[in-house]
Amino acid sequence: MNRFFRSLLTVVILSTIVFGTKVYAQNAYELTQKMITTCKEVKSLTFVLKKEERINGKMFGDKSAVKLNVSPFKIYYKQEYPKKGLEMLYLEGQNSNNALINTNGFPWVNVSLDPYGSQMRENQHHTVHKMGFKSMAVILEFLLNKYSDKATEMVSLEGSVKWDGVDCWKITMTNPNFKYENYTVKQGDDLIKIAKRMNLSEHMILEKNAGVDHYSDVSAGTTIQIPVDYAKKMELYLDKTRNVPLMIKVYDDQGLYEIYEYYNVKVNPSISPQEFTQEYSGYGF
Repeated sequence: MNRFFRSLLTVVILSTIVFGTKVYAQNAYELTQKMITTCKEVKSLTFVLKKEERINGKMFGDKSAVKLNVSPFKIYYKQEYPKKGLEMLYLEGQNSNNALINTNGFPWVNVSLDPYGSQMRENQHHTVHKMGFKSMAVILEFLLNKYSDKATEMVSLEGSVKWDGVDCWKITMTNPNFKYENYTVKQGDDLIKIAKRMNLSEHMILEKNAGVDHYSDVSAGTTIQIPVDYAKKMELYLDKTRNVPLMIKVYDDQGLYEIYEYYNVKVNPSISPQEFTQEYSGYGF
């Protein structure tokens, strides 16, 4: 009898060793897919975002309190740093699709700026249109679909972590396919259109090509270098209850490329229409 139970225990242990990794990876994949679905279904968000993005080898950061309505796209934020008190209000289709800015400083008047323009994109990887969870979820979904035959091996569950007092799963996506390749610019292309079509970072393309000075500084027939994918690696802290990522790190071939930390996150809160107007009480426009 003892020999039987010892044999049974040996089988259980060996089964865990042999099959455990695969089961663990499958769990990570299922959690990631659930996160992607949840992020794409979010209607509204409020949060504090602390971010750092690598620009020409140096990390630039800011921290803002954000209110976001997904569709129609409306966003308000107030910066804590680097420009304390700066406010931005953007309503899709209004104000000639420009953002209204209260600089909380000189010239002491509200200004309207193009979200795609150089002033709003200075030391920024993304435009305000990429705020929230959906954009990163779409990128991750695209990568897992692109490499569907290896997708379960690309994501791994690293265990549990606490983030902003919330129980989270730590999930890592590793992409061994990341590299740069030649791309021939097509008629009508600019870096933003190329990146959107291929789910890439337009800023990554801009920095890789020393002769390109801005996002529209390309012409048909020229050859540029582009990454084949958005990231070489991604690390996420996934809220176990709400299935949204509260921390996202993105790596390229040089190391840490960008990090987004979310605090005091509220998913699908009721945000009144007045909170997306410049007249709302408490705003400084």
